[in-house]
Amino acid sequence: MCENWIAFSHRYAAAVPWLSDISTAMASGNWEEAKELSQCAKRDWNKLKNHPSPRYHEQLPLFLRSFTVGWIYTTILSWNVEISQRLHLLEIREAIKELESLLSQRIYCPDNRIRRWDRLALNLHQHLKRLELAIKCIMEGLADPDVRTGHRLSLYQRAVRLRESPSCKRYTHLLHRLPEMSVGDVRHVTITGRLCPQHGMGKSVFVMEAREAATPTTVLCSVEELALAYYRHSGFDHGIHGEGSTFSTLCGLLLWDVIFMDGIPDVFRNAYQAFPLDLYTDSFFTSREPALEARLQLIHSAPAKSLRAWVAAAWQAQEGRVASLVNWDRFSSLQQAQDLVSCLGGPVLSGVCRRLAADFRHCRGGLPDLVVWNSQSHRFKLVEVKGPSDRLSQKQMIWLDELQKLGAEVEVCHVVAAGAKGKGLG
Repeated sequence: MCENWIAFSHRYAAAVPWLSDISTAMASGNWEEAKELSQCAKRDWNKLKNHPSPRYHEQLPLFLRSFTVGWIYTTILSWNVEISQRLHLLEIREAIKELESLLSQRIYCPDNRIRRWDRLALNLHQHLKRLELAIKCIMEGLADPDVRTGHRLSLYQRAVRLRESPSCKRYTHLLHRLPEMSVGDVRHVTITGRLCPQHGMGKSVFVMEAREAATPTTVLCSVEELALAYYRHSGFDHGIHGEGSTFSTLCGLLLWDVIFMDGIPDVFRNAYQAFPLDLYTDSFFTSREPALEARLQLIHSAPAKSLRAWVAAAWQAQEGRVASLVNWDRFSSLQQAQDLVSCLGGPVLSGVCRRLAADFRHCRGGLPDLVVWNSQSHRFKLVEVKGPSDRLSQKQMIWLDELQKLGAEVEVCHVVAAGAKGKGLG
C-alpha cells in the first residue's frame, strides 16, 4: 500500500512539466501540440482517478490540495475542452458532457468552476438553443458558492437577458428565484487625444505635448498616461497608474504582520515564501479572523497621522523583502505612499483591505487604473480609463460600485480620438 502511495505521489512530479508545456503551447498558439499533450494527460488520469487518493485529498485544506496530482490533471482536463473546441475536435454535445463531468466533482480546482458554468450556459443557449437547460444551468451556477464577483455578475446578466427575451417567455417561471444583483453607475467623463497611426494590433497609442520640460516636446503615450496628464491639469498634482498593485501594496503594508503571522498550520513550508500558502483561499481570512478584524477596525477609525506611521513602520522594517502583495517600485518613495494613505483615509483603506483579505484570488483584479490626488486639499479620485472601443468588465463595475459605497470619488475616463464621435458622457 505504501508503495502505491509513493508511486501516486511521483505522478504529481511527472504531471507538473505537462502542465507547464501545455500552458506554453497554448500561449504560443501551438494548439496541435497542446492537444496532443492534453490527450496524453487525459488518458493517464483515466487510469489514476479511481485510486483512493482523491478521498484523502478531500480532507486536505484547499491550499494543500493544489499540490496533488488530481489538481494538476483537473486543470489539464479543463484546458483540454478549450483546446478541443478551438480545433473543432469536439461536437458541442461532447463538450457539454466534458464540462458536466468537470462540474460533477468539487475536490479539485474550484476556481475553474466559474468558467465551466459560463461556457456550459453559452453552449446550451447559443449553440444548442436549449433555453430551458441553459436557464437551469445559469441558476445552478448562481447557487454555486465558488462563482463570485465578476463571473457571478456575468452569469446574472445572461439570466436577465434571457428573462427579457421574447423567445424565453415560456421559461420565465424558472427565473422567478433569480437573486437580484445591482451595481450602481458612476460618473463618466470623456477626453480627446490625437491618435498615433500604428501598424498591427495592440493598445491605442496617442500623441501628447509634454509641457513640463523647458522646451515642449511631442511624446507617444498610452491612454492611461494621457488621462494622468488630464487630471494633472485639472488640479491633481500626483497620480499613479498601478491598477490593483497600488492597493495591494498598501494592503500588504498595513496588514504585513497579520499576513505573515505565526501559528497558522501548514501555510509556511520554507523561509523563502513570498506569501502564505492559503492567501488565495477563503481560509486566509477565517484562520486569522480575530487579528484581521481588530486591524481593520483600527484602520477604519485611524487618523491620517496613524496611517502614515503604520505604513512607515512596515516600509522601514521590510523594504526590499519579496512579498507577493507588495510592489516596492509602485511608489517613488515612502513619502508618496504616506501622502496617498492620508488622502484615501481609514474607511476607504479598511474597506479595500477587507475585500482583498476576504477573497484575494477573485478581488485582486478589476481595481481602477489610476489613483490621482492633490497633496494640499487631500482630494483624490479613483479612475478607470477606457480607450477607444474598450468596455468595463464586470469585475471593474463591481469594484467601482464598492469603492463609491465606501465614500471614494470614482469615475470612468473615456479616451477618444480627436475627430471621433464621443459618447456624450459628462
